[in-house]
Amino acid sequence: MAGRPMETHIVDPSPARHTLSLSTGITIFLPATSPLAGGMALRIYPDEQPQLLVPNPFGAGVMVAGVDGRDNLGFAMTVFDRVLLRHLVSFEKLTPQDVRGCFLDLAAKGFAGRETQKLARMAFTALAARRSAIQQKVSELLAGIAVHSDLPDYLGNIFSYLGFSADCIRRGGGYSALNERTPPRLAIIRNALRGLAPSLHSLEGNNLTTGRVITVATEALRRMEALYAAHAGLLAEPDRLAHIGVSCEGAVREIATLDGWVRFALLLEEIPRAPCATHMLADLASLAQILSHSNHAAAARSPLANVGRPSLASWPPEVDHSLYIEERNERLMHMSLLYDIKEN
Repeated sequence: MAGRPMETHIVDPSPARHTLSLSTGITIFLPATSPLAGGMALRIYPDEQPQLLVPNPFGAGVMVAGVDGRDNLGFAMTVFDRVLLRHLVSFEKLTPQDVRGCFLDLAAKGFAGRETQKLARMAFTALAARRSAIQQKVSELLAGIAVHSDLPDYLGNIFSYLGFSADCIRRGGGYSALNERTPPRLAIIRNALRGLAPSLHSLEGNNLTTGRVITVATEALRRMEALYAAHAGLLAEPDRLAHIGVSCEGAVREIATLDGWVRFALLLEEIPRAPCATHMLADLASLAQILSHSNHAAAARSPLANVGRPSLASWPPEVDHSLYIEERNERLMHMSLLYDIKEN
């Protein structure tokens, strides 16, 4: 396997950090409700129309299409996903925080069903309260330090998005912020890292595909943990923030796929419920493909590029495939909302 299979980078909070270009686009995971086996993402460019990324339902790899071509992707998109996309493409500059906020807003309005609506309303209220508390703590942290005018909002949004507790945002907190009250999303990423290989090896699938998924997911999950550590490290020496700007494109690239890797981790917990092991392995591979997609990754360089979907002939005939995927995605969405609530 030659080269790096993943495109994203961890944030380097040092004053000498170089600004990265987003000219090749940034992949933002979408909390879709459509009966997709893996997941869906939006590829955002600075000067071009965004593109949808979905697992290729007709073979291997990732299918890329303009948002106007969403009806030609091989599956029926739900009303929620259509409305979500319509809202997201209207943003002049889209961020992962915008995606999560838009998702919660639409879910709280009932577009994704009554049970999801109740959870989304709880998460929306809790998130607003936590964000306000974190912004206050960030202001206290930066008191007396001459920083970039946009830095307080940036840090407040990032700490809120990552799920840090407001009580842990304090001068000298450092890495204790990850141990005193471990952010729930970080906890599930750590659990996934510990159980990744045993869980996937428990599936009676293709050993080659299993190894590839483990390689890509392990690298990505470790980078997500490093992302948390990098931001917690900013609390140890806040005076360094005086030398840091807010053009942290490397961090944005990682954060944009965070919720997708959380879904990957939650999918691992779904393995005992899986009606068919080979399909479960393919779903995990498809999601990893979406999250690690790169415009510069040639098929020969991507370890998951030629991993295709198994035929439905191998699916148990007594289980409706589309219904199972739809119900599973709903469970994953509810779990994600519960994490939003738990973070408070």
